[in-house]
Amino acid sequence: MSRRFRLALLLLLLLGVLLRLQHLDVQSLWYDEGVTARVSQMSVTELARWTANDIQPPLYYLLLGGWLQLFDPWPGNIAYLMRFLSVAFGALLIPLLGIMARKLWDDCAGLLAAFVAAISPLMVYYSQEARMYAMLIFLVTLAAWWVAALLEHSSHSGTRNRAERKRLLYLALYALTGLAAMYTHYFAGFALLALALYWAHVWVRENHNPRALAGFVLANSVILLGYLPWLPAMLRRFQTDSSYWPGLLKPGEALMHAADNFTVGATEVFREEAALRLLPGFGLAAFLWLIALAAVKRRGGQRPLALILHWLLLPPAFILLLAYHAPKFNPRYLLISWPAWALLIGGGSAALWRPERWLQALPVWLRPTARILAVGTLLLLTTTSALGLDNWRNDPNFAKSSWREAIAYMFEHRQPDEAALLVSGHAFPVFDTYLPPDAPPPWQVPRYRLPDIEILDVTQVLGWQESARALNQDLADYGGVWLFLWQDDVVDPAHVVTTQLGRYARELPVPPFAFLGLRHYRLPDDFHAPEQPPVTLPGTTFGDGLELVGLEPAAGGLWLYWQATRPHLPDIKVAIGIEKEGQQLFSSTQRPMGYDFPTTHWNQGDIYPAWLPVDSNPSGATLRIRAYIHTHGAPPLGQFEMTLP
Repeated sequence: MSRRFRLALLLLLLLGVLLRLQHLDVQSLWYDEGVTARVSQMSVTELARWTANDIQPPLYYLLLGGWLQLFDPWPGNIAYLMRFLSVAFGALLIPLLGIMARKLWDDCAGLLAAFVAAISPLMVYYSQEARMYAMLIFLVTLAAWWVAALLEHSSHSGTRNRAERKRLLYLALYALTGLAAMYTHYFAGFALLALALYWAHVWVRENHNPRALAGFVLANSVILLGYLPWLPAMLRRFQTDSSYWPGLLKPGEALMHAADNFTVGATEVFREEAALRLLPGFGLAAFLWLIALAAVKRRGGQRPLALILHWLLLPPAFILLLAYHAPKFNPRYLLISWPAWALLIGGGSAALWRPERWLQALPVWLRPTARILAVGTLLLLTTTSALGLDNWRNDPNFAKSSWREAIAYMFEHRQPDEAALLVSGHAFPVFDTYLPPDAPPPWQVPRYRLPDIEILDVTQVLGWQESARALNQDLADYGGVWLFLWQDDVVDPAHVVTTQLGRYARELPVPPFAFLGLRHYRLPDDFHAPEQPPVTLPGTTFGDGLELVGLEPAAGGLWLYWQATRPHLPDIKVAIGIEKEGQQLFSSTQRPMGYDFPTTHWNQGDIYPAWLPVDSNPSGATLRIRAYIHTHGAPPLGQFEMTLP
């Protein structure tokens, strides 16, 4: 490694660190980071229990907990302290990718790959988030480094020579790194599987050394055996995870989101429509990088390109296949393959810049074209990264949920007789991070959760009765309430809580906060939300399971109260019309509670209010409702007609 290369790599590392430290704690912790704060400060036993019931294994939390014990975290500095650990792993990725690309190709490729990692908005984003993704990406990349190193020494035999001892060391380091990655994130297994298939591909084509095969099988067996104690928790979590609705994934849409995420960092730092406009340019650039790398001749043959293809394509394929029948998918799950993208850019751009290595058959005067393409693709990358970083720093559309700001506003304007209510209830970790329940007065604020759950469960949907019962019980001794709304579209898709508080309390104005709802209500002395909806007109039953409990005319419209009388309803739609003297006052064909809350998601017995806005006075108008299953050729479930009083 030349001195010039080391100096350039050090400068790129410095650039990456500066980008990652800039504005590190400017934004609030959001929900996931609040969970990190809570779990990492638990005892080892409690931490293991939580993570066994959550969707992440425990290693990152244990490491972060040890890091926090070196300091004195409090709400004013905990965001910086937690995120600094991610900065460290994100920064370490830069030289690791640089050295790896240099080993695969040359110094130019190494510096370009390190440059990509340093300025990537996606890598900066996850290096500034108190979650395990920066650590995961680093560990997966380190495992890939050990696999590549193993293949460099796999042709040697003999147990006493230096090469054999080095090979055994690489096997041990690969096993330890792979095991650490598995205890960091469940999907690390897909990256390790892709790396194992890459190793097997090279072994079959080039090696056939039985000693090398035995060693690699042993190393992977160590990973598996070391993970066995946690394997039941992982399998149980995949079987019982209720944080998403069952159904089928849309592969095309998921692939588009994944491509956007890899290339420009959407939706973290780019709007989806902007990402779609840039995607063709990156597609062309990727094609050029692949062509250039495929034509490069080197001592290791096509190993580097094979590594990139296995690493870049197989883990996303495995994850999408898993998510097809269990559609819990987020593009960040594919971050385990992002380093292969950086290697493709670094190696491909270097190959384009030095076309004499692979364009010998073409006239000399054509070779500058390759360099022009190299510069063009790097300009595309650099410009996009600069825009993404600017968005992340300055555009409020890419801000994290403003828990810190909303809690501070509540605390500043709260009266002594007011409580906080969290909808969703599982958002309590981030609230408690900023206002710990064991904090000394005057920092204590009574807070309640609705529903009372630790982890998101989409089956815990709020209905009228449950919400009213909880409001009456929790708020009985208070004169006001601050309502925090986060993921309420999942646990309260019918907006029952805001409907009841809006009707039976007085709402006061509150400024908006980014990606978080905050509302303030003063409660009357006799506050009471009725546990049965205040229907004034009778309803009807449609088919087997859908009931219109009743209706309630009100100023400006009409309330309909719906209920599922049995579980597992089909997807039902209703055609609703209100007509008066030949004039159509209201007309709609939709799901009873709207597109995002189909009847397939309703709980048996819960009652959900639906508001029909009507501009004119509906008194004397005819209401017609026709219900049918949203399936071609299905018979109607029934029709209801009433003259409104």
